[in-house]
Amino acid sequence: MPNKPLMHKNIINHMVELFSNRHPLNRLEAQRKKFIEQNSSLPHYLERVIEAPYPNPKEDSNNMLFTVLDFETSGLNPDNDHIVSIGWVHIINGVIKLNTAQHFIISEPALTIDNDTEQDHTARSLHHILPEQQKMGISIKKAITLFFANLPSNVLIVHGATIEKRFLEQFFLSQRLPNPPLIWLDTLRIEQNTLSTNLHQKDFRLFSLRRQYQLPDYPAHHALVDSIATAELFLAQRKRLFNQSVAPIGVLYQRSQ
Repeated sequence: MPNKPLMHKNIINHMVELFSNRHPLNRLEAQRKKFIEQNSSLPHYLERVIEAPYPNPKEDSNNMLFTVLDFETSGLNPDNDHIVSIGWVHIINGVIKLNTAQHFIISEPALTIDNDTEQDHTARSLHHILPEQQKMGISIKKAITLFFANLPSNVLIVHGATIEKRFLEQFFLSQRLPNPPLIWLDTLRIEQNTLSTNLHQKDFRLFSLRRQYQLPDYPAHHALVDSIATAELFLAQRKRLFNQSVAPIGVLYQRSQ
């Protein structure tokens, strides 16, 4: 059973830090301002996201808008591997809006007899993608542009942010664009940094954590399904941490580090 006194003590410590100018979310806001000063010519899809001020750490996340994102990739190294598919869904005022769900299969690199490697074939099979579907997909540039153009806020949620961060950084590098300081909430890190859970939990994979919260099993390795699964997990985590009380975004951001 969760150790509630430990969990509540940990939350109180984070709540006290909300009033500090050194809060990591305030530092990120300073990075955002500096980013704008240093980069005057950004694509509109990126400018619209980065120009909005980041939330105050004390702001109640129950009333905020989020986008839950998942990348499925051919491997773990963005220098050699590529994004196979992208899925996302919005959370608006605590509700997962399925009518905002989007899923795109990436057409690049184009398949030929020469470059259809065993690794790519395995990746497509793992992520439930047929070669014909990839040929009918869209470019990574178009997919990323659509993603940023449809963001309702500048707060992103992922499960295990390393993949999304690294591949997004590689995309910006390929487009000769600077990597923006975005707000990432990470359901994996939130769970690892929840003191009462980390004493017992050994498996932090998405499907395993969902079972801990008595959420249903979903098929894995599908970008849209995983984004919805992550959205449900996030809402369950937030409810356990704060119940019906105010849920400061600053606490969730700290636990995502």
